[in-house]
Amino acid sequence: MSDEVTQVGIDQIRPIETTRTTKRTRNWKIEISRYGTIIALVVLFAVFSFARPDVFATEFNLLSILSQASILLIVSVGLTVCLIMGLYDLSISAVATLGNYMICSLLVMQADQPYVWLTIVVVIGLCAIVGIANGAIVSYLGVSAFIATLAMGSILTGVILGYSQTRTIVGGIPDSFLALGQQSTFGIPNPVLIMVVIVAFLWVLLEHTQIGRNLYAIGGSAEAAKLSGIAIRRYALLALGISAVCAGIGGMIAAANLAAGRPTGVGDAYLLNAFAASFIGASTLRPGQFHVLGTLVGVLIIGVISNGLSVLGVETYWQYIVQGALLLAAMFGAGVVSSRSI
Repeated sequence: MSDEVTQVGIDQIRPIETTRTTKRTRNWKIEISRYGTIIALVVLFAVFSFARPDVFATEFNLLSILSQASILLIVSVGLTVCLIMGLYDLSISAVATLGNYMICSLLVMQADQPYVWLTIVVVIGLCAIVGIANGAIVSYLGVSAFIATLAMGSILTGVILGYSQTRTIVGGIPDSFLALGQQSTFGIPNPVLIMVVIVAFLWVLLEHTQIGRNLYAIGGSAEAAKLSGIAIRRYALLALGISAVCAGIGGMIAAANLAAGRPTGVGDAYLLNAFAASFIGASTLRPGQFHVLGTLVGVLIIGVISNGLSVLGVETYWQYIVQGALLLAAMFGAGVVSSRSI
């Protein structure tokens, strides 16, 4: 009789031990999915610092990385607002080019007495109108954001080329505007300071206001958000408007940095990297959810990879190959870990 009781007790204990082991495994995988990209960033930084300690880990180079990443981060956090709602904004490339060219064109027209800040506000307003138009097409005409923003990007490209007659603006741009992209304040490059302000503002908006909570609610379930009384259409206008404004600001900073207004190609370098940074960020800290801090980590990974390979003297074509492969590996690894942790 006692042997039977003992056997029953052992059979009852084994499932409990198995359950505990499974929970520990899941917890471990969840932690990796949350912090894997941050660990990858630290490892990349350590590897490049060890390979070229005299160049990569210097204060000058670190500020250079932040300065180079500032435009991409500004564009990416704007895109993140859209992705939170489940909207894809493919017009950011063209809007960045619009901001780049229009700020230079309008400032050159005011050669005698340029109103730099007023002109910046006008260009931001122009970009906001483009974003709101995207939102109206998506919300009130029922066109998917993917198609609507792709079409808008094509339209803007044609408009800019027609307006500029494919001529690049070089010279005549006020020094007070160029200072925004080329000078520093308290030893910190101005593009980095602008980036900090925009990122901080959007982080507070998304994480600590009702507007942010509503955006996340819509992204989680648009139908449920609608039933709870959230004006989904208005939020589409807001999200796409913010994305366009951030893209336009990024284009203007590029104009100030390069001292030129180009009618083509300005935003092309940021489109795919902005999506890559946002999706890498969606596997950081809060797996499966887009958020500003995650996008920051994604942009830093891209910036460290790009700068580190340049410092090591890797050929340009290999930089593209390695960067693409590492980004793909990061995305795949994060996706696998997240799926297994469910």
